[in-house]
Amino acid sequence: MAREKIVGLCRFSFLGRCDWASTRGQAGKDPELLQKRAEILFDPRRLARRMQAFETLCLPSMAAQTDQDFSFLILVSPELPLEWYRRLQEACKPVPQARIVMSSERTPCDALRPHLRSFAQEAGRSVLQFRVDDDDALSIHHVARLRAHARRFADLESVAISFPLGVSFGSYEGDPVTFWRSQQPFVGAGAAVRMRAPGRSIFAIDHFQLPRHFVSVTDQSVFGHMILRWDEGKSIATIRAKFPPWFKAMKPAALEKILADDFPFLIGRDLGFVRRADAPKLDLSGRMPQRDEDALN
Repeated sequence: MAREKIVGLCRFSFLGRCDWASTRGQAGKDPELLQKRAEILFDPRRLARRMQAFETLCLPSMAAQTDQDFSFLILVSPELPLEWYRRLQEACKPVPQARIVMSSERTPCDALRPHLRSFAQEAGRSVLQFRVDDDDALSIHHVARLRAHARRFADLESVAISFPLGVSFGSYEGDPVTFWRSQQPFVGAGAAVRMRAPGRSIFAIDHFQLPRHFVSVTDQSVFGHMILRWDEGKSIATIRAKFPPWFKAMKPAALEKILADDFPFLIGRDLGFVRRADAPKLDLSGRMPQRDEDALN
């Protein structure tokens, strides 16, 4: 049996239809709306913080995968300012799986279709694709776990896979950084699917709706993702609860074990950047340091 082809998909400040409510449907291609979105997406302050999250969380989690046999596509638009495109290129150079895809298409599905078809032609079937936002991280075992589950369902034309357990952390409006245990089936970070149509992207379907359309697997036994919730988040304008009621506050000891098992690349890293620039730094234990040098760095 041929080895499963696995492809990760990430949008970095993509200008077009996305998870924002205002860009759903045909509105995602409206020129006036796109202009307004461009002003938000490409604001230098926002790009600086999103890039820092990508370089601290998302990309290191891809580089550290225990199974290195996968591809990782980062989708960008030609409107992305050149200096930030070049910085993205430099960040991705050490990660052989990473490839930047620049497209003038206004939907991820249209932009990614030819690439997914090419992968499928090479593999002889539709590939197993997973999604991750540029400010999230996945367990270093994510690809290996996906491959193990996909192997069990290799005879199926399509299948969807989710790892509901995760860590959410962040800060809004300069509040102290907090860490939470979250559990939500088919949350976007790490959600995966093998589509029936070779060129169809996982972004064609709301990730929460995947189990309605496919045979689905939810692995509740492991921590699969780390999601950042902060002022630069894509849903800050419409979110009803910054940290929903089903989130459970984490104790430092529990967090340390999860980091060691699934996110070791974050041990010793300063995550204080998630707070607004005028707020003090915060280390992984959730303790507010009295001086900057007390923060993990």
